[in-house]
Amino acid sequence: MAAANKGVIDSRRLFLFYHVARTGSLSKAEASLFIPQPAISRHISRLEEDLGVQLLERHGRGVTLTPYGEILYRQAETILNEMSNTIEEIDLAKRQPVGRVSISASAIVMSMFMPDIVRRFIAAYPDVEITAIQAVSGEVYNQLVSGKVDVAIVMQIPIKHKFGLQKLLEEPMVVIAAKSHAIAAQDYVKRETLTEFDVALPASPNGMRGIIDQYLKSGDIELKPHLQLDSVPLTSKILLDGRFTTIMPQSTFEHEFGTENFVGLPLKPALTRTLYAARRQEEGRSPYVDALLDTVIAVFKEAGHEKAPSSLRARRGSTIPA
Repeated sequence: MAAANKGVIDSRRLFLFYHVARTGSLSKAEASLFIPQPAISRHISRLEEDLGVQLLERHGRGVTLTPYGEILYRQAETILNEMSNTIEEIDLAKRQPVGRVSISASAIVMSMFMPDIVRRFIAAYPDVEITAIQAVSGEVYNQLVSGKVDVAIVMQIPIKHKFGLQKLLEEPMVVIAAKSHAIAAQDYVKRETLTEFDVALPASPNGMRGIIDQYLKSGDIELKPHLQLDSVPLTSKILLDGRFTTIMPQSTFEHEFGTENFVGLPLKPALTRTLYAARRQEEGRSPYVDALLDTVIAVFKEAGHEKAPSSLRARRGSTIPA
């Protein structure tokens, strides 16, 4: 008989041999497998040729295993179970995400832009798991730097050699106050007069607070805020009392505060914040990270027509790069 072919056992022949050996009969194997006896017998004969040994003794009452058949039978169940488990794992993998990506952004970005970003991404990559994490601006930056997320929409530029950046938009920062506040009658607020008011500022050092602190420092102004708040809803409620003011982006004013109870006054000299899409540039990054980044850029670019606040729409061509 021929020697084994490169040490490989034909899985179909092994499957048929196992059922014949288990039942001790070609006819019983035929009944359980719905395969004709001649076909079963032919496959087992070829298996014997492949291995170079006789596996079954055929007689009128059925079949019995030879010593070689006993060895193969003991191993056959394990081999076939491993093959079945492998197929199950592959089927399970088909139903699971083929990749994972994560993104972090502030509440205003989540509200205005993230729904379109998520919808567009999952439409293009339905088998990829995406996680979107909302955080205050400073924490968004920290999540990117620490590697907790793949992409973040940030205001502060991270270390350039570790991150890739894409400018998304630029908008003015405004002083927000209740209409009952004395400052509400002004057309704008001079930087040097900020010390005359009680100002509530963001608490996180990265993000908006960093931009504001640098703005004040450049005017040689030291502002000691009575309140440091990272919650926009909380800040809104505090401002309604008429004592405090705050400094936030124009989009936050229009989207979260509104003009019914509040005013948003420009600063002189002007203060702007820029949003960037940032992603890590490490080796082995998932290709889906680049796809997510492209989706973010596309959504911000297209949303310039309809979602950006009025101050941005007027400047759309210069703030959102092609």
